Amino acid sequence: MAIYDPIADTLLEVEQPKKYVTSWAIRVEWDNGETEDILDIPDDVAMTVDGWLTEVEEQQFEFNGEGI
Repeated sequence: MAIYDPIADTLLEVEQPKKYVTSWAIRVEWDNGETEDILDIPDDVAMTVDGWLTEVEEQQFEFNGEGI
């Protein structure tokens, strides 16, 4: 939804929808220059990364002025 000022006939701000991480992987670059996506992540590592990504989502949401 956009915030519009009819008197100035201008668009003041465009509200951005909240973004959510839907998937992630670990991308590595080997010393020979090749890259590889590692998708099979152990559960204990995945839980830690998932928790961190949730915090990133919340920070982005707060940064965009929308609060929780």
